Amino acid sequence: FIFDFRWAHLSLWCEHFSDKEFLYHVYLIPFTYFDDMLFGAKLATVIMASIVFVSFYRILQLNNIKHAWFWLLLLSASGGYFLYRVNVLRPQGLSIVFVLWSLHYILNRKNWQLAVLCFVYTFSYTAYHLPFVFACIVYFHSLLFEKENHWKTPLIALGATLAGMLCSPFFPNNITFFYLQNFYILWQGTAGQVNLHMGGEFAPMDTQQLIIVNMTVVLSFIAAFFMAMYVKQKWDNKTLSLFLVSLSLIFLTCLSKRFAEYSVPVSLLFCAFFFSPLWEGLNTTTIGWKKWRIPSAALAFVGIMMLAYNSYINTIDEFNDVRPSGLKEAAIWLKENTDSNELVYTADWDDAPELFYFNHRNRFLVFLDPNFMYYWNSSIWEKWDSLSNGHYGTNTYDVLKNDFHIRYGVATQEFVQLKQIIFNDSRMKIVCHTPAAYVFSLDTIVKN
Repeated sequence: FIFDFRWAHLSLWCEHFSDKEFLYHVYLIPFTYFDDMLFGAKLATVIMASIVFVSFYRILQLNNIKHAWFWLLLLSASGGYFLYRVNVLRPQGLSIVFVLWSLHYILNRKNWQLAVLCFVYTFSYTAYHLPFVFACIVYFHSLLFEKENHWKTPLIALGATLAGMLCSPFFPNNITFFYLQNFYILWQGTAGQVNLHMGGEFAPMDTQQLIIVNMTVVLSFIAAFFMAMYVKQKWDNKTLSLFLVSLSLIFLTCLSKRFAEYSVPVSLLFCAFFFSPLWEGLNTTTIGWKKWRIPSAALAFVGIMMLAYNSYINTIDEFNDVRPSGLKEAAIWLKENTDSNELVYTADWDDAPELFYFNHRNRFLVFLDPNFMYYWNSSIWEKWDSLSNGHYGTNTYDVLKNDFHIRYGVATQEFVQLKQIIFNDSRMKIVCHTPAAYVFSLDTIVKN
């Protein structure tokens, strides 16, 4: 257990750290024993992505959904963004697994299995409130429209989640991180007044991207609505519940595309539940259906191949910008020329993890999400942001020396203004220059 992440110097992480994805990090441990850690990382990612797909398929089987293999094929061709999100070394894959199984337990009122899942989920990812939210949606739907009062399910989900939060070794810091990740950061990313230069995953998809990238889900939903209008069929409680949950996730995806990792598989779950009794009905009718079976199967095969090709092209586009590390040389230079535990200035919030991979003897200003610095001390974030973007001009040296107390700093090549300031100030110089980044030094020795 790590309770203070000292490598992030000017951040909430430094003294009030909470490992938001503790069990995911435990999962990764065996894969760090490979001589080639990149191979281990890829293997861990592929296995976790496979667990997502196996879970989806198994849940369809457990709910007696007809032609589960067909929906598994559609999930495999469900668009570049979803497939990208489950094929990167990040913990959302494990979270998707928990979301899928929580829905299965909620729909089938397996309360004790749901309780165990909710408890374990709190140690695995920051979205561990989702099962309780889903349980509430299903509860109110059943109460208002089915006149059934299954109050135990949301209560058990809430109780198990709270128990997990209170039993966390990171308590009470985990409460702060839960608020930051699920409310504060989401607000800053979608409607915040301050530009924290956050990742693109918080932005909504534009209409063209939404349709083209998620063509499989869009067509499945359109087909479901079309059939609902023209085929007289009473939706069962599970199908209606999944419909409401998928609508809520689609709404969130319209605000921030990071929710697509949940809305895509859940929406396909709804479609599978919706069409399963229709296919069963087709098998029991004889009017012309046998004659159209083979042409329909051929048409479906061609359609799936087209969707799979569209999905493949979009997925490849997501990975086209993968490159060798541009900060490796800078990280190694700092490792060899700085003191142990020395603070190094980083001009961007996403540079520290890459530097850390090659060099963990140094500390860095901010580690990953800039919200943890901004929430911790907004004035320091504003000073750091202004300095990195060259707004201090000739005062840059004094701010680096007196406010941030550093001897060395590193920046990528897009920080052109900062680089020009360093060139024009004789008290600073660039000591390591690569095509992707540069390391600069101050001509004074300071104590960290």
